[in-house]
Amino acid sequence: MAAPRTRRPRAREPRTPLPAYVAGVLVALVVVRLLFLGEAAGRDEAGFLLVGAGWDHGSSLYGSYWVDRPPLLIWIMQLAGSLTGLRLIGLAASVLMVLGVGRAAQVAAGDRAARWATGAAALFSAAHWFGVPRTNGEMLAGAFAAWGFALTAQALLRPSRRSWCYAAGAGALAAAAMLVKQTIVDGLVFAVVLAVLVGSDKRRRSTAVRVLLAGAAGFALTIVVGLVAAQARGTSPSELFDALVTFRADAGEVIRTSASSATTDRLVVLVATWAVSGLAFVAVLTTGHALRRREPVLLATWAVILVVSAAAVLGGSYWSHYLLQLVPASALAVGLLAERIGPRLLRALVVFVVAVTAGNLMWSLVSPSTDGVEAQEVGRWLKASSITGDTAVVAYGQPNVLAAARMSSPYPYLWSLPVRTLDPDLAELTAVMSGPSRPVWFVDWSGIDSWGIDPTALRPVLAKRYRVVAEVCGRTVWLDRSHPRSLAPARSCS
Repeated sequence: MAAPRTRRPRAREPRTPLPAYVAGVLVALVVVRLLFLGEAAGRDEAGFLLVGAGWDHGSSLYGSYWVDRPPLLIWIMQLAGSLTGLRLIGLAASVLMVLGVGRAAQVAAGDRAARWATGAAALFSAAHWFGVPRTNGEMLAGAFAAWGFALTAQALLRPSRRSWCYAAGAGALAAAAMLVKQTIVDGLVFAVVLAVLVGSDKRRRSTAVRVLLAGAAGFALTIVVGLVAAQARGTSPSELFDALVTFRADAGEVIRTSASSATTDRLVVLVATWAVSGLAFVAVLTTGHALRRREPVLLATWAVILVVSAAAVLGGSYWSHYLLQLVPASALAVGLLAERIGPRLLRALVVFVVAVTAGNLMWSLVSPSTDGVEAQEVGRWLKASSITGDTAVVAYGQPNVLAAARMSSPYPYLWSLPVRTLDPDLAELTAVMSGPSRPVWFVDWSGIDSWGIDPTALRPVLAKRYRVVAEVCGRTVWLDRSHPRSLAPARSCS
């Protein structure tokens, strides 16, 4: 006769109450993030703040500038107003994300799952190699995604008279995440997959249908409100469709056919960061347990991880901060797996992730990143050499130079990919550089002959109307011949 199966003893309940534990985790997260509050502005931070400040009725998508991002992100940038304000908003979004992930885990699997999920979410949110503390769309949308998970789980797993309200809220949050960045469909995927799996039980099918309908209503209403509000500011739905959908397809083809080796290098870094950070271990464990156990919440979480991973790879740009989008679902998966994997494996995973994250943070403190420092120095030199009202163009991209210089640009494209996709022969830039509103300053950041760009039309305009006046941090600065300026001493960033 076979020996009776013994159940694995449940772990002892921790002495620290859950609210106190969560508070401690959040305090640690806030302290770590504040240590890096003064880092130089990133390209996206500076660029989005410029777009937000210049959004009004105008000739481009967002008034003065064009960017392939939805309107809620630009409103957040307007609200922030400054780099410090934006980073504090990003920190608040991370705190809300941790709380949302913890609540989703608690609803799905109890307090122990909530402890693990909040701890994992906070740990990943402090990892410097994900681009923290710089605030990006993935960080801002994380709060919406996480609380969308929580409300969806509440509506489907603990049905009540208020389920429709929770579902509508989850739909609204899923839409809000997509209004921050169009590819962040985490909440939508989680809700649809979980509703379908729960609805496979005939006894719960009517609940699942009601939740889906209420969620769809909340989602649609939020999208409509966002589009109408953007239209009132001069940004039409058709323009947004071109920027958020058509442009992304065209840009992907440009990257595929013309990109330099730097794109491949970023892919290698992205995959290495995914592996070393612990996200890879979580993905593998989630895949194995989700396919074997077929539990609805775990399967829905796994579906989100798959979709987010595919979006990061298929996007073609491979920036490391894309991995932040994996944090809400991965942290929730950690909470769900806490009761399902052996304590030795769990301890080994925790020790590994804590060790590498702590090492990454210590290295970042003793050897601060130089990313953005050159742009900051070039911008400061421009500010010291300019007068009020001067404008500048940086070829191609580097909006953090403009932010440091406190200048605007008459050219609507602040990033290189829109230039390569929408103005590859530089016809629009050439018209700006030769027109009555041409910039006073032109910064050649890394050569005007770059991949995907034909500078033939621009060269004679530069030679005729501008002259080289300085090399600042190895970057060539040109000045309009008709605007003499008293130049500051050249800076060296070596």
